[in-house]
Amino acid sequence: MTAEPSTPQAGTPRAAVGRFVLVAIVLPLLTVAAGLVVLLSVADALPDPIAVHWGASGRPDGFGPLWLVIVVLLAVVVATSLLLAITTLPALRRGRIGSSPRLLGAVSWGLAAFLTALVTVATAAQAGLPEAADGPAIWVPLLAGVVAGAVAGAAGFVIQPRVDFVPTRLGDAAPFEVDDGEQVVWLQRAVMARGGIVVLLAATALMVVITVITWFAGIDPVGQAVMLGATVLIVLLVGMNLVFHVRVDDAGLAVTSALGWPRLRVPLADVAEAVVVQVDPMAEFGGWGLRWAPTGRFGVVMRAGEGIEVRRRNGKTFTVTVDDAAAGASVLTALAARAARRSDRGAA
Repeated sequence: MTAEPSTPQAGTPRAAVGRFVLVAIVLPLLTVAAGLVVLLSVADALPDPIAVHWGASGRPDGFGPLWLVIVVLLAVVVATSLLLAITTLPALRRGRIGSSPRLLGAVSWGLAAFLTALVTVATAAQAGLPEAADGPAIWVPLLAGVVAGAVAGAAGFVIQPRVDFVPTRLGDAAPFEVDDGEQVVWLQRAVMARGGIVVLLAATALMVVITVITWFAGIDPVGQAVMLGATVLIVLLVGMNLVFHVRVDDAGLAVTSALGWPRLRVPLADVAEAVVVQVDPMAEFGGWGLRWAPTGRFGVVMRAGEGIEVRRRNGKTFTVTVDDAAAGASVLTALAARAARRSDRGAA
């Protein structure tokens, strides 16, 4: 199969790379640095320990040292920026630019602004108090964080140029006929690429480190339970995204996690077209695993390379990266055509 020429991408790649670095890495680090300056400037006036957790009522119910707040803030923002730099910049420099990097950059700065404003305002409000338990409710700092995050995220999105990514279509499914009485099953396994595994394991390790810190920093049992629950959830999500089994048969296309869930299916009656495409995880979907693209595309993206893209009759698409995608697309197309013939005969 020969690749069809793709539509030229709008915008200047060099400008897109520079703006992404600014929004996703430089501005988040400058934002958290500004917050740290404020925290250090009020450190002498803070009670010891300070409030680091607030209950459902909004009042302080968990306490810890100031260094814990600083470490967690730095760890989250710096780790997010570094992960984006490692995973997204290579694709951008290759010219594989789409809407996902633009969104990821905006999210990076928005997250940094939200966390920095929340932590800085909540901590600075305790200056001069004899006891952190007498501190104000969390609602004003939370509102400040939401506003700061929304403004930074929107600004970060606008700052970056719009660059539309056009998937490279490698070709249509090869002609393949299936007799009415013939049973055909195509099986394949999709394993996440090494880069994706490293990123997910790094994110999991970060959560584990933060959870361990909270356990040894004197955080209240409720806060410890929340962090532990979040860490367990992330471990399960990572486990569900490492390996998927792909099956094409009379029921359609089924993509199932090795853990048994989630299970995604495209029935034969919904298949309008199955083609082979070249997939770039970061440029098109913003990462690996079970992904939704900002453009509305959905798929199981395990690595860069060829994949099956199914266009459903409602116009939506589903993509799965898998070896021997041409064979899988051919079988799916043939089975869908046979199902359509049977339906036509039944209607007649």
